[in-house]
Amino acid sequence: MNLTLGILKTTSDFSKINDVLEGIQDNLEYFNQIIYTGNKEDLENAEFDFVALELDTDNKAVLRNKIIDNAENELILWIDNATVLEFDMIPEMMEVLESNPDVDIVYTNIVYRDIEGNESIRKLEDVYGKEKNLLMTLKIEDYIPEFGVITKKDSLERLGKFDESFKDYEFYKFIYENLNNLKLKLSEFNYVVKYLLETFIDTSYRSKALRDGLKKYPLQEFFPRFGWGKNENLALATAYTSVGDVLSDYYDLYNASEFYRKAALSFHNKITLSKLVQTYFNMGLFDEAKKIVSEEQGFSQEEVKNLQENIVQIQRLIEMVEQSIDEGNVQEIFNLVNEIASVYQGAPLYNILGVLEYYANNLEKAYQFFYKAATLNPLNEDIIHNLTGLANQLGKQEDVKGLFERLLGW
Repeated sequence: MNLTLGILKTTSDFSKINDVLEGIQDNLEYFNQIIYTGNKEDLENAEFDFVALELDTDNKAVLRNKIIDNAENELILWIDNATVLEFDMIPEMMEVLESNPDVDIVYTNIVYRDIEGNESIRKLEDVYGKEKNLLMTLKIEDYIPEFGVITKKDSLERLGKFDESFKDYEFYKFIYENLNNLKLKLSEFNYVVKYLLETFIDTSYRSKALRDGLKKYPLQEFFPRFGWGKNENLALATAYTSVGDVLSDYYDLYNASEFYRKAALSFHNKITLSKLVQTYFNMGLFDEAKKIVSEEQGFSQEEVKNLQENIVQIQRLIEMVEQSIDEGNVQEIFNLVNEIASVYQGAPLYNILGVLEYYANNLEKAYQFFYKAATLNPLNEDIIHNLTGLANQLGKQEDVKGLFERLLGW
């Protein structure tokens, strides 16, 4: 079978590019076409021919779709400029396709390596014939890698290719949307190495894809073992709480709070209410958090005392920092920020860190802090003002507009 290798430029960090090129060289005999989305100079040490599309975008869906448009073969192996192929790994992947002609995507096990050199090995489960079970994970990205996979071009085109409103997480959005029409199979003895070189990840794409999936499929398909026929309200509360937990992992606290609220309304329970309190607390909605913490809501007298004191303490520290910023008391600001950061990582803290970086003229760093603050709480007027103002300076208005659209459904 002829095979196109599609290489996405997903990072400006080329520190591992020689490893990437070596992995390609080790499998070169299986590729009769290699397409790279960046500039030819990026791969100047390559000892093989390739087509450079020279695309000026970081939208991974656009990059993938351009590779599809230029691919001459039915099969495409996807990597990025931080993914290393295992030596001579292609024959087994091809064998999987030949033995299972209905398969649309063949994937491998994966090894993640971060910038500190820490390694995490993921030996994955074969979901062939039970693809809908991926819904139960709520985090498809932990069970299917986005790179080191072979896809059929015809399947991608038949299902509409990649959604270009997803600059990131586009591969998993495609899977969520098409689980009813996809066959995925593991090439169980193969691995690829993915270097994690980027420290800033926009998790709002993950949240949006999951929430879109929850609209597309019945809730029972995500949680088939929750005893829906026995106590539907309890099942709903457990399901909504589980979704809230994942959205919290994605830092989408606004939508997490909505699911926790629905869970508590379905079946009143202290576990969910505690999570809602923590979510409001991290959003900086201190008064809302304090309203819930009461004996009437099922908290003990001691729990009420401890939770209320903690909320009040952080709220007071945040207010003191904001006052110190207004007064220009630099030393007091740093003392208070260090004290807060040791016990609290909520939206107000990231907003304050953004202000400090802005005053230090570190605009890109300030933008990242404001963006994180807005991800945690997209309703706060001060955060919105800071993020949109800086986005106008940096020409990132569309990125910020997209963030609010994903979180708030504009």
